[in-house]
Amino acid sequence: MANPTGVSVIRTDLVHYGRVTRVINNTQFAASGLSGLGDGALAGYLVYVLVKNDGTTNAPHGQQQVAAAYVSPSGTITHAAFTAPLVVGDQVLLLHPNVQAGAAPTIATYPGSTLANWQAAEAVVTNIGGAATINKIHSLLLDISALAGNIDIRFYIDVNGVNVQVYTEQFNVAADGPALWVINGTLAIHDILTITAQSDAIADNGQPIGWEYVLEAA
Repeated sequence: MANPTGVSVIRTDLVHYGRVTRVINNTQFAASGLSGLGDGALAGYLVYVLVKNDGTTNAPHGQQQVAAAYVSPSGTITHAAFTAPLVVGDQVLLLHPNVQAGAAPTIATYPGSTLANWQAAEAVVTNIGGAATINKIHSLLLDISALAGNIDIRFYIDVNGVNVQVYTEQFNVAADGPALWVINGTLAIHDILTITAQSDAIADNGQPIGWEYVLEAA
């Protein structure tokens, strides 16, 4: 039973289900079905993206962020940004902190492909994780089968508030094979990890680099 607007409630329900009815920005959405619980009632709950509206497992499917604030009349929830924005129709679960404590870790696979002029300039392959968010990367694979040159792979992440390069290695499809297992063990990250590539062969401009990574929300 809904509570009067503006009246906070003691959090007792373990799970609430909602469907996104309005996206305000990348850190706020409204779910009309979650309205009327009393301002602040869902603050501290975990926002878990259960089903994407388009039926895919693309980000932010399987991701989770803590609800920092909840406004009762509109069902508006404020949270840290996911790696991709929510859209209207996405389905979410709001999990009570007691559920979070015993919940299994959320692990998801994120595939994709990026076209860029790799020889003309260093370009971003993909970004992993979220701003000021702890995650664990268990695997990162890059498909360079369409490229012919020497490929420099670089990682960038914030260190004490400054985005810096933290890894670089050169690969070649002839010597290293068509796919690179760049990360093949658990790597904890605290912010967005940016993966870039740069080639020394002009023929690699406009070619795709495929990627797939496994991410666990900490």
